[in-house]
Amino acid sequence: MIETHNGDCVVVGIDGSTAAVYAAHWAVGEAIVRDVPLRLVSCVQGPQRSDRMTIEYARTCLRAAHAAIDDTAAQVKIETAVVVGDPTAVLISESRHAAMVCVGSVGIGRFAKALLGSTAAGVAEGAECPAAVVRSYAPRRRFPAGSIVVEVNDREENHDVLVAAVAEAQLRGRPILAVGVCPPETGMSARQELLRRCAVWHDLYPDVYISTVPVATSFMRFLRTTPEPISLVVVGAHEAAELVKIVGSHADSNADNPSVLVARP
Repeated sequence: MIETHNGDCVVVGIDGSTAAVYAAHWAVGEAIVRDVPLRLVSCVQGPQRSDRMTIEYARTCLRAAHAAIDDTAAQVKIETAVVVGDPTAVLISESRHAAMVCVGSVGIGRFAKALLGSTAAGVAEGAECPAAVVRSYAPRRRFPAGSIVVEVNDREENHDVLVAAVAEAQLRGRPILAVGVCPPETGMSARQELLRRCAVWHDLYPDVYISTVPVATSFMRFLRTTPEPISLVVVGAHEAAELVKIVGSHADSNADNPSVLVARP
């Protein structure tokens, strides 16, 4: 198994939504493979933050999420915490000592990031550890069993992105689609370099199936237009701001938008 980000726990934000419980289920494997607890965090904020009923509601949400994981009989230690504060700020603070922080999403509001902020977008951009935005789907729709998609590029962070993609492929038993932008003017050279780099990763991790996908335009365009089923997109911190384009909006709640993992060293 490839090395993963060190930390005391895997944190999941819990707010009473089905999406949050969905994220907690997704995060169980992350905690088990690292042999750390799964930490479920519910936030209390605003004028009602000291209100007894508000605090009890947060505890009820945590109990429900805890019970949902217990029902799976997963061998994972679970911690719960009610924390006073803005959810984005709380989860970013939690990320300082975490191996990963996870939030659920049914999609990000079209104008949420520009006007009101978004917990998913804020955590993805501000976390100090890897951050997963786990896309929730309509009831009775199963989790997509597609590939893990990652871009191969020349950014310094790309090594860490590929490491994270391989770790997820090993954990979830999924193939990797390694996408490289190969403009027509580069001829065959860009394609050959993409094949060479992916061959190195395949030699290092022969248990992971890696296929290469050269594209002429951009990684984001590939994600928007490919008919290939995708379960997870792994990106670097530079692409965290593109989260809404990948995860989709609230209006896309029935669409096959994938989950996103923002990799960090």
